[in-house]
Amino acid sequence: MPNLTWGTIDYYISRLTSPERNPPLRIDICNQNLTDNDATRLADALLHYSNDSSRCGSKLKMLRLRGNNITSTGFLAICEAIGGVADDISALEELDMGNNRVVSNIDDFAFAMYLLFSAAPNLKHLDLTGNRIGLSNGGDMKLIGEILSLNEHYGGRLETLNLSDNFLCDRAVIHLAETMMISEFKSLTRLDLSLNYIGVRGAEALAEVVACNSTLEHLLLRSNSVGDSGAALFASALKTNDTLLELNLGYNGITSVGMKELRTAVYDTTSLNSLVTSNHTVSILFYGYCADNDDFHYRGCTKEQLLEMDQILRINALPKHYPDLPPIPQLKLAFRLRQSFDMKYFHHIDRKHMPEILRFVSAHVGADKLYYIMKEMPLAVCAS
Repeated sequence: MPNLTWGTIDYYISRLTSPERNPPLRIDICNQNLTDNDATRLADALLHYSNDSSRCGSKLKMLRLRGNNITSTGFLAICEAIGGVADDISALEELDMGNNRVVSNIDDFAFAMYLLFSAAPNLKHLDLTGNRIGLSNGGDMKLIGEILSLNEHYGGRLETLNLSDNFLCDRAVIHLAETMMISEFKSLTRLDLSLNYIGVRGAEALAEVVACNSTLEHLLLRSNSVGDSGAALFASALKTNDTLLELNLGYNGITSVGMKELRTAVYDTTSLNSLVTSNHTVSILFYGYCADNDDFHYRGCTKEQLLEMDQILRINALPKHYPDLPPIPQLKLAFRLRQSFDMKYFHHIDRKHMPEILRFVSAHVGADKLYYIMKEMPLAVCAS
């Protein structure tokens, strides 16, 4: 094989077509200004046969072509090579076509997706970030739902789908949500719809999915416009969901009003029953929640109160951040790192550890603070 720079398209084509027939299982050619001509060259190389008479493209497990200038023409050639023109099944598990122009022709894109899902039933991760899907073909809003329907039709093992920064808006998201409600998509665990101009109508459709879906674990909606009304819809949906682990609502124009709704969903202290039935699974990421600098005073909340709510919204996150630490070292680590007490560190601690914990806390915060902590302690601790 000639001496080529590692990671370039010529390097990978040389490996795919070399006499040694030792094809790569992973191809990563991101941000190299590749064109449709380059994509076609790569597709032709993927159609070469290895020593065991199988196509090189059928063995490929990861293909990343992010940040290039590939249009639907090049994308179609790639999908054909992955397995669409041959009878063998592709081993592809991850495809990243983010920040290209793969939807420049809607018909070519739709056919490419059909070939992809029919030939690559093991596909788990698909990234179509920044492809302006919502602006294609006059904004064909049913396209996203149809993509997911294809995946489900061919055995659906897709676990993560990234559609961020695609100008989807409410109509596309509504169609997507309707498709998810009908087909359930038991394999999909992560959906990224950030930067898509989603408003209250889109939030309402997605909240219905959250209320009913039993597999989705991560829903990312950063930098949209769901506002306080959307926050309230998600708060209501979380009351019947114990699967979602992450809900990212950062930079959505949400004020302290919406924040209080979400706080109640994960930590409702109005009664013992409501505390027990609060959502103890989800972590709500909430950066940039204030719509303006005067929101603190306008809503009658101090900045300290809002920061406390922000902490409570993450109350379920600690076991995920330190899953291998036993309760006592976990709590002591929290004190040493933060120099202050945070209620979330009591969550999920077994009752048998309480005497040592209380002695430790009392020595650090004093009797008065200890009384407050005991008064506000989550019932999950006392009932464990």
